[in-house]
Amino acid sequence: MKKKEIKIAIDLMGNDIPPIDLLNACVLEEKKKLPGVSFVFIGTKELQNIAIKAKANFILAKHTIFLDDNPLTALKKKKDSSIAIGMKLLKEAQVDAFVSAGNTGAIMTSAKMNLSMLPFISRPSLLALLPTEKKTLTVLDVGANISAKSKYLFENALIGIAFQKAIGNKYPKLGLLNIGSEEQKGTVEQKKVFEELKKLSLKTKFFNFVGNIEPKEVFQSDIDVLITDGFTGNIFLKTAEGIANFILNRLRQCGDRCDSIRPYFSDLQKYLHYEQYPGALLTGVNKIVIKCHSYSSFNLISIFYNQPI
Repeated sequence: MKKKEIKIAIDLMGNDIPPIDLLNACVLEEKKKLPGVSFVFIGTKELQNIAIKAKANFILAKHTIFLDDNPLTALKKKKDSSIAIGMKLLKEAQVDAFVSAGNTGAIMTSAKMNLSMLPFISRPSLLALLPTEKKTLTVLDVGANISAKSKYLFENALIGIAFQKAIGNKYPKLGLLNIGSEEQKGTVEQKKVFEELKKLSLKTKFFNFVGNIEPKEVFQSDIDVLITDGFTGNIFLKTAEGIANFILNRLRQCGDRCDSIRPYFSDLQKYLHYEQYPGALLTGVNKIVIKCHSYSSFNLISIFYNQPI
């Protein structure tokens, strides 16, 4: 029986990457004849001729939702935007996944408007993978839903646990990001979800809730899932990326003084540079949506191949 070809829709618009550069890079990758995979590019008119010359599968978008646009307003006014078209293709099962580095709010809102939610999940969240000393850590939410209500934190926990089990972890360790490790720390909502997760962990033995985790402990801990709200999670993620870039830039500038550690530099870069972990999975919906950094390079495609989803 012949395997079904995987079609990935790629939004070329509305991010910090020049659309032409992104299109050229994607077309170059597609020419490698990845087995069973094809791309569907979505972009505006200035890219159409380039796509035709490259014999690429291209869909014309009349509008672009920019990073500083109000998500709901933009979706209402720009119904033929690249994000709206990509989400429609996904809804109608014309593609198997949608990848975009565009406006996060617009992607999440469009997904909720067009796609069905998973059972017991009320809002989408963004799941990112981060390197730590011991393993790759699953973090959510990192920017989709800024509400810190215990209900949404609890849903994030369910999704994170399910994700870990889907990739083979039978008994994942889960932590709650907080300002201290003590049980009584945090907001009312954090204390509430702490108790809910503690009870569920003891009752079901389905996962191991280890309690609160301070930000400084995250990269040395052995937890598999880190739960937080989208506002805090996004700040945590971007702070980690900023520190990583600072360290890498300082090492690049140190000249002869760093000769002894240069053999380890490429390995360190793999652990610290955001492009090794370039995007996040929009969870909670019944289709595959990948939200990438607005400043990602072509590595935004690599998440689809190199990370389990």
